[in-house]
Amino acid sequence: MKSYGQFCSMARALDLLGERWSLLIVRELLCGSRRFGEVQRGIPRISRTMLAARLRELADAGVIERRDGDGGPEYRLTPAGLELAAVVRELGTWGQRWLPRELRAGELDTRALVWDIHRRVRRDALPARPFVVRIELTDVSGGAARHYLLLRRDEVSLCTVNPGFPEELCLRASRRTLIGWWRGDLTFRQALDAGLALEGRREWVRAFPTWFERYLFAAVAPAAPAARAARLR
Repeated sequence: MKSYGQFCSMARALDLLGERWSLLIVRELLCGSRRFGEVQRGIPRISRTMLAARLRELADAGVIERRDGDGGPEYRLTPAGLELAAVVRELGTWGQRWLPRELRAGELDTRALVWDIHRRVRRDALPARPFVVRIELTDVSGGAARHYLLLRRDEVSLCTVNPGFPEELCLRASRRTLIGWWRGDLTFRQALDAGLALEGRREWVRAFPTWFERYLFAAVAPAAPAARAARLR
């Protein structure tokens, strides 16, 4: 691990947390991930080797702890790690407010998008019986184009194939449009106007947007143009 070589507490914290992926791992644990595979699904571009190395570094620093769970090792934040929630929240808020909303092609990560959608479901708002929502991304080819959300009040699962329940809804959209709605750049009505299509039972089509909390920072509005221009001067 590289060091800035300073006594400053901020520099020393960045020695650990400024390493690539480290704060994203903390973000995933704050969002409820516990197992190695769950953390990786939230950060799909990190290699298994790098994730294992970063987990060891964070554990050695006392930010996380590794426990033996029923299904294998689990990772949890220590009190020191939980205190980073404020750091993650402020960074996310700053990025949502001040960074340009237009995304580059390399930032339209399908796997991170559908994983975040699956964990932000308001289960108490779902219909009583379980069913599947098929998500079709119109600008993606091959197996990455389709994802299946199994929605149940006691559990929500993200699958690569239909797990055997009725497909009651089908959502079709480009990645940019779906991310735009999820991230708060578009209302659901605006997303529909931009090409998002939702097919299925009428009452469930109408209720669909209410089943999700959406992206954690969706409610953060972008900075006013005048403030953004002042920042650039």
